[in-house]
Amino acid sequence: MTKFVSYTDQVYRELKMSILMGKIEPGDFLQERAIAEQLGVSRTPVREALKRLEFEGWLETIPWKGVIVRDIDKQDVIEVLQCRLANEIFMIKLITTNITDEQLHDLKSIYERMKASLKEEKAEEFIEEDRRFHMYLVQLTNNSRLIQFIDNLSDHMLRLGIRAITRESRALETLEEHEQLIHALEKRSVDEAVKAMEHHIYQTQETLMNMLEKVLKGEGKN
Repeated sequence: MTKFVSYTDQVYRELKMSILMGKIEPGDFLQERAIAEQLGVSRTPVREALKRLEFEGWLETIPWKGVIVRDIDKQDVIEVLQCRLANEIFMIKLITTNITDEQLHDLKSIYERMKASLKEEKAEEFIEEDRRFHMYLVQLTNNSRLIQFIDNLSDHMLRLGIRAITRESRALETLEEHEQLIHALEKRSVDEAVKAMEHHIYQTQETLMNMLEKVLKGEGKN
């Protein structure tokens, strides 16, 4: 049983990362047999992984055709950002007055790695460090359910973020917004930290909505 679960998780992670990194693109059909052969597993864990990805909103079953990768639309952006705003503002309220100097040092280290990856023009590395920045903050709450929820949101944000960074060059603004948040946390100012997080999320939403508008008009295609 343990072996079966590990195979399912392996397929799940492989497919999800391929979607996140754009190796499998929106509209691509996924075939159980081809995936099973490529990964060297039976079709059963592939089928279970596809069901899990569909439940999480990554895939969609088209009757009589098969399973395809869902594209991102405006409603996806709105829903993810609404959930992120509510939960990350709550997160900030929980941690701001209790964050330690050592924890701030660790947060700054992530921020410095973001700066370095931007300088080296490593977009995917930048976005992964951005995800790590936010996940580090929520882990400071010690609220396991909040951590799990934001972790799931972060996967969707990772996919959105890759498209935003490569299309809109949002990285520099993101760094500035993270720096503002760090300064607010250093002051242990809940009001300033909340405002900094709100500004960051709203700016992210604006960038993503503009990006989608251009894609719909046929302007943002590679």
